[in-house]
Amino acid sequence: HYRLVSGTATPSPPRTANMSALRLTILAATIAYASALQGTCEVCHLHYYHKDVSHAETWGSDVSICKEYEHEACCTKDTVKKIDKNSKLYGDYDLEACGLSSECKKYFIEESCFYECDRNVGKWRKHVDCDDAGEDNGWEIKGMPIKASYWDAWYEACKDDYFAWGTGGTYWDIPTYTTDSYKGTGAKNTKTAYTSCSKFGDTYKNGTMVAEVMWGGSFTYEKDESKAYAMTFPEGTANPNNALFTDKEYPRECAGHEVNLTHPGVDINGVRVSYTEVACPVDWHTQPNAGVSDRSSRGTLTCDSGLDSAKKELVSGTKCKASGTTCPATCKTLLDEVEVECFGMEFTYTPVGGTETYGKWNTDKLAWYNAADAERVLAKKEDACDDIIDQFILAATPSPAGIIRAPLMAIMGFVVAALLVIA
Repeated sequence: HYRLVSGTATPSPPRTANMSALRLTILAATIAYASALQGTCEVCHLHYYHKDVSHAETWGSDVSICKEYEHEACCTKDTVKKIDKNSKLYGDYDLEACGLSSECKKYFIEESCFYECDRNVGKWRKHVDCDDAGEDNGWEIKGMPIKASYWDAWYEACKDDYFAWGTGGTYWDIPTYTTDSYKGTGAKNTKTAYTSCSKFGDTYKNGTMVAEVMWGGSFTYEKDESKAYAMTFPEGTANPNNALFTDKEYPRECAGHEVNLTHPGVDINGVRVSYTEVACPVDWHTQPNAGVSDRSSRGTLTCDSGLDSAKKELVSGTKCKASGTTCPATCKTLLDEVEVECFGMEFTYTPVGGTETYGKWNTDKLAWYNAADAERVLAKKEDACDDIIDQFILAATPSPAGIIRAPLMAIMGFVVAALLVIA
């Protein structure tokens, strides 16, 4: 992002003005090219089947639901396929125990897509520290406003369908009442398959009850639809939910669920991938909408000592000492280890009750790399390994500067040299 500052300008000499124009042309073209390649990444803040960070997915033609979230998803293809498989994403919660029309089932699928895929749901996590009376609960949400018209349509689509509800009347009562002890006389997936089968419209009288009773307080029935989320939207369009409640803070990151900011995604084979592999901007974690928040209370981290020893090795050790024009592989390994150990962590963090000190590695690492590089220069240790260090400096430089820095500097170097020759 750039900000123009008004003021009195001194006319530039023609040659300088031409350089400025060329520089702006190159900058604009490079930013436009880089932006076309980048996706969006935001921390998800829920912990069920969710990824750490939402980013673009490629699900292919064998996936027919949740497609609207494919460009920025907190869910994986594997999760989406489970949503579509007999509505049994959550184990024994069998929605179709008493039979289910396709018109009604559609709404339950859309709710599952919304909950698992839309990163905005994480803003409404119920437990700030994922602590529910000593139990780890990072999945539950509370009071998220959804458009009233959607709940009304849901009620109309399902009111004549049968469900095996329990006495509590919430979605979570289903498994207790679909056991063999409640077997009815009818065929499987019919309204007499279980003795507990009852009409949806007899349990919930209107859209308000569908919203606020069936989901146990997770959602609300919001009549002012300008202040309400949409559970679905047309595929290929921007997520309208991203424009809502932009001032609402994300909850604190929970102990045991720390987000790896350098490697935000996990593919369906369980392999963690870097942000560049999922087309996220280099500085995605510094953006206001990224959802990167304070860490939950936990024991002191010791990233500081790891950084100190790494800097000493970088400046005076052998791991980043080149032989002629060849830098040993140990140099990149050293810096990769620093990234893995420290990136996304605080330099120091004391438990609640003490003085909490924040010094986030993800915002301060550029200064660390530059300081280490400067110490190498001061110690006259410059060699071929500087190219490796420059790669890490480049990756740490905020986008779009981080993306354009090297090519732009190289281009401008040639331009300056050419103009000096002309002069």
